[in-house]
Amino acid sequence: MSDNHPLQLFPKPHVLVRSEGRFQHPSAGSIVLAGEAEGSVLPAARRLQLILSQVLQLSLSLSVGTRSATRSVYHFSYSPLLPAQGYEIRIDSSGIAVIYGSPEGAYYATATLKQILQQFGRSIPYLQIMDQPDFAARGLMIDISRNKIPRLETLYHIIDFMADLKLNQLQLYIEGSPFAYESFPQVWELETPITGEEILLLDAYCKERYIELVPNQNSFGHMEGWLTRPEFNTLAEIPEGFMLPENMYDSEMYPEGLFMHPGTFHTEDPEVLELLGTMYDDLLPYFTSKQFNVGCDETYELGLGKSKASAGAAGKGQLYLSFLQKIHKLVLERGKTMQFWGDIIIQHPELIPQLPKDIIAMEWGYSAAHPFEADTLKFREAGIPFYVCPGTSSWNSLTGRSDNMLANLRSAAVHGKNNGAIGYLITDWGDFGHWQHLPVSYAGFAYGAAVAWNVENNLEADVAAYLNTAVFHDRSGKIGQLLLDLGNYYKYESGVVRPNDTEMSMLMRTPLHQVQLVTNLTDGHFDQLEHYIEGIEAQLEQLELGCGDARLVLEELRNGIHFVQHAVQLARIKKHLAQGAGTLDPSLIHRQIKDLDLLLHHYRQLWIQRNRPGGLEQSVSKLVRLRSEYIGLAAELTGSAAL
Repeated sequence: MSDNHPLQLFPKPHVLVRSEGRFQHPSAGSIVLAGEAEGSVLPAARRLQLILSQVLQLSLSLSVGTRSATRSVYHFSYSPLLPAQGYEIRIDSSGIAVIYGSPEGAYYATATLKQILQQFGRSIPYLQIMDQPDFAARGLMIDISRNKIPRLETLYHIIDFMADLKLNQLQLYIEGSPFAYESFPQVWELETPITGEEILLLDAYCKERYIELVPNQNSFGHMEGWLTRPEFNTLAEIPEGFMLPENMYDSEMYPEGLFMHPGTFHTEDPEVLELLGTMYDDLLPYFTSKQFNVGCDETYELGLGKSKASAGAAGKGQLYLSFLQKIHKLVLERGKTMQFWGDIIIQHPELIPQLPKDIIAMEWGYSAAHPFEADTLKFREAGIPFYVCPGTSSWNSLTGRSDNMLANLRSAAVHGKNNGAIGYLITDWGDFGHWQHLPVSYAGFAYGAAVAWNVENNLEADVAAYLNTAVFHDRSGKIGQLLLDLGNYYKYESGVVRPNDTEMSMLMRTPLHQVQLVTNLTDGHFDQLEHYIEGIEAQLEQLELGCGDARLVLEELRNGIHFVQHAVQLARIKKHLAQGAGTLDPSLIHRQIKDLDLLLHHYRQLWIQRNRPGGLEQSVSKLVRLRSEYIGLAAELTGSAAL
């Protein structure tokens, strides 16, 4: 391989200087840990041993301390001049030197060395790399509450994915019962939740990779899983449920209004804090992290029910802040630093300075145009530490929304860094069934990690190339771009911008006879979308994946494509219904029923390979309802009784 062969590092480091010449790995030698801090970098050294064994089939011993008789191939040394998490790599004729500012920095250096070794083998170029992160905390949040609770093996896989990308924080979003609360077995006894013992295993697995497993449990809104149960229903702001105010939902999708089950606590009921305290005491002891994300977003009905008089007197914002402060006290009593979603308090900017100064605001937003710059400035001016929290744009999409995802992640990084964010959290949600398969989110994980590490050098990072080489080991070099293209099918819909959604996903989960969504869609849209998705489907046969789950990944992509194809046919049917059911051929509906049966069968098979069975039937419930509606329509068209 010539010295001119390009070196592609992901994320790109702050400084990379290549020189003429190559270092040839000898067949024997040592990884030397020098200086007083040698014990603290054993995880990095052992990881390097594993990488050398896997990539080069080379076995190097560990040697603690510098000796003239030891042949040093890799030399780790501590420097107080480097920042925490920072590192330097020097490769020349004498070998490979790794200088680190903290044990994490040494570990991140091995992630960089892994990519160099994968690209060049035993003969690696002379170079110098100086690197450190732009954001101290670089995290990933996985939604385990909207039906899909990953198997332990899946979470280990995600953690390894994160380690390669230098991410250092993982949050598993909890609402309802994805965790086995020992004080409330009746809440989860029919589910397959993550147990405390499994959290202990995950916590240890994360710590070995310098990843902090941060507990995340919603504590104010999004409490439907608890408040719809008879024993907790009286703790709700509106126990009987309510109609969401018109400015909070898509009236085209829900023309008759949107009913919401009770999901927000009544803040003035002392039993609420008792419940939260018990939930915290069940959850928190299994985590070594000193941080705790308590949620508190989207408190839709606050001030509309039992607390209406209080909200009228003090204001809804003050009502929210008062309860947030009570939660803060619970968190402090348990020795944690509180994180909370910032979407409600940002609506009352005059109250932000009243927040406790040891609290961390999580500024989230998922559209390309979300005002990260203006919102983060409000927290900065008030002296409140904050994270920026963009998303993968995978949820409600079937196969992603790639362009929106890239723009959203990029904007959060640029404005977060400019305004002094202390963290960057990539969020991956699962609204309305969590129909998207895990690989759909990989591009978002990777690009978000890149800009969180170094904003300026990674704005145009080659995500597709990284997915090809480091994730899927695709010898065809095509799957990365295919995933990005698959995630852009939404651009071939009607052109109506729908936040956190695509029209095909919405069509699949709304009642069959609700036809408002297709008024802006034409046969031209359907033809174009079908042609686009068929072109992507044809490329699947060209992929040559070498990853351990290659067969599963291909099946997941086929199923995602099938979702879109079925949605297009459903859109055509709805268009006919809008024009009058008499224009429909009953045989078309029967074919659609068979197609949905195949889609559901395949989806169920794929689900259990990465996830626990609990939640699966709830995930497919809207698809099962759609099947029954197809049967009813077929019977109506033929004048026979429903099957």
